[in-house]
Amino acid sequence: MRLREKVALVTGGGSGIGRATSTLFAGEGAKVVVADSVVDGARETVQTIKENGGEAISVQGDVSQAADAERMVQETVNTYGKLDVLFNNAGYNVYGSVHELSEQDWDKLMSVNLKGVFLVSKYAVKHMMKTGGGSIVNNASSFGIIAYPRDPVYCASKGGIISLTRQMALDYASYNIRVNCICPGPTLTPRIERAIKAAPDPEERRKQSIKNVLLGRFAKPEEIAYPVLFLASDEASFITGIALQADGGQTIH
Repeated sequence: MRLREKVALVTGGGSGIGRATSTLFAGEGAKVVVADSVVDGARETVQTIKENGGEAISVQGDVSQAADAERMVQETVNTYGKLDVLFNNAGYNVYGSVHELSEQDWDKLMSVNLKGVFLVSKYAVKHMMKTGGGSIVNNASSFGIIAYPRDPVYCASKGGIISLTRQMALDYASYNIRVNCICPGPTLTPRIERAIKAAPDPEERRKQSIKNVLLGRFAKPEEIAYPVLFLASDEASFITGIALQADGGQTIH
């Protein structure tokens, strides 16, 4: 088991990539804290973990709020005594070109996607520094590397996560804290499925979403969870500061 005796905190763990990663972490021996703003989703993930013999608790909170971010980390430490792995996964999207979006659209998305990584990491590293190290994996995106039509705020937030990852890796290497990020390509999560169904032409939206993916399909959430597991585990003990592209070849173009 690659995470035996480890304690992991997963934000946005109530669905999609977060749920897949939480259950995989638990299956690899970790005690998992599943954090999500939607408490029912977090509880469902915990129930699935427990049904499969794992150990987990749920925590409700908004990563864009400092008090919630601190509480997520503190409840992890209070319950399990330490924090070894943090997967900053929480995020969402709002579509529209720059001239179409409001200031509020920009601020809300940046607060969740980028500020949320900063806040949860801020409190997590304080514990990791005291206990000899840890591993942080941030969920960026292939859209942090390439552009995508009518998606400026999301692209900006994910590019920011890549840069923040590299900077944190620099600051915390001396504390044995590794910081990496995963850059998923189009992944068939519940959020993406809803966006496709809501499109005027769902089939065209589906085709456009994977148009430049060399493997010609969406990833399953589990296919992103496995690279996250690798970066979180001791198998990646000499890897820090990277942006690992799990994108089916999308960013080759």
